[in-house]
This record gives sequence, C-alpha cells and structure tokens, in this order.
Amino acid sequence: MFNIINKSELIAKDIEFQISQKKYVNSIPSERKLAEQYSVSRNTIREALDILLNKRVISLNSNSYEINSPKEDYDWLDIFGKQSVCKVHNSIVKNTCLEANKKIAQKLKVPLATKIRLLVYKRTIIENNSSRVLSLDYVYVPEKLAKSVDLKKLNNSSFWQLLLQEKKGKNLKEYQNLSIDVITDEEAAILELPTHSKVLERTSLFYIEDTHIYFISKKIPENSLLMQIDR
Repeated sequence: MFNIINKSELIAKDIEFQISQKKYVNSIPSERKLAEQYSVSRNTIREALDILLNKRVISLNSNSYEINSPKEDYDWLDIFGKQSVCKVHNSIVKNTCLEANKKIAQKLKVPLATKIRLLVYKRTIIENNSSRVLSLDYVYVPEKLAKSVDLKKLNNSSFWQLLLQEKKGKNLKEYQNLSIDVITDEEAAILELPTHSKVLERTSLFYIEDTHIYFISKKIPENSLLMQIDR
C-alpha cells in the first residue's frame, strides 16, 4: 500500500518543494513562523521537521534548521536528459533476440512472432568510493532499432540516453505508469534485496515516429525522491 499522507507529511513535502524552488536557501523559518504560515500547531510542525531531519533534507544546528546539500534522484535524471554528478554504471544481465508473444506484440504494435530484442541491465551508482544499486531495467525493442544503438556504450549511459543520441531531432513521446511490484527471487539476487521485497515499477511506452519501445524499470524505493513504499 501507499502511505496515507497526514497533515505533517503534507507540510514536510511542501517545505521540501519550497527548498527545491529556492524559496528557502540556507535555512528554513522557525517553528513558530511555520506554524503561523500553515495554520497548524507547533507539534504538527515538529513532526514535519522530524520527517525532513530523518530524510536528511535539513539539519538542526543551534535551534536553527539548516538546509543540507540537495540529494539527487539518480534514477530519474536521464529521463530529463540530465547527468548525475556521480558515475552511473550499467551492467548487462541479458541481451537476447526473441519472438514477440501476445503481450509484447500488443505493446510494440507488431505482429506475433516478430523478432525483438530484450535487453536487461542493472544500474549502479558510484558514490564516495562505494556503489549502490539503483534499478533493474528491461527494454523490449524491435530488433531493427536495437541494431542502430551502440550497446557498447551502455556501461555508462542508459538505453534511453543512447536512444536520444541516436534519434536526435526525431519525434519522441513517452507514456508511463508507476506501481508497486514484488520482485522475484532472481531479481532480488540481482538487486541485492531480500526475497519478496517491494520495488517501484515504472512501465513506459516510447514512441519514436512509427516505432514503439516497451520499458520496465524496477527501482529500489530508498533511492527515489518521488515516492516511498509503506513496508
């Protein structure tokens, strides 16, 4: 289930948004001012600030709440064409040609048994001399298009980044859906998670002119600023 957001969580999210919009730069207002601003008790504000403290968005220093350096949502940067300041490494788990079954044929808008490429790779961030797994990504793409992408570059670029480079200037569209999924034992081993762990699953359909690509990304929720899972 998703967490049911209460008043303090809502205020915490709004304060975090204001920080992202540079309304608050070095510090945030006092508890008293925030209580007046949101028309709530100081206890509610303290609960909201505790959430931000636990997320390390802010730090308490001599009764002043200072803003920490922003955390990157590494696993979403490439969707917006941005690069992380940290190094992202991708390792291919599977790279195979297969015939489209009914589900994949419907997604890619191709006839049954059409040859497609299934590419599965694990994404890892290198940060402060240590590595952290971000996600396990599945890409279903028509074989003809897959051959146009230099997969040798996949180690340091996501498939989406490579596609943007290859098809620069083309008409690209994406439709995506976010849900919660329980991973398989095999996926748990790759993602270095306990069995039956919950992950954020983003499924996307990319449209490049008349070509469709089906993309599934199983993300470790602790690395995403977008959403957390109630375990």
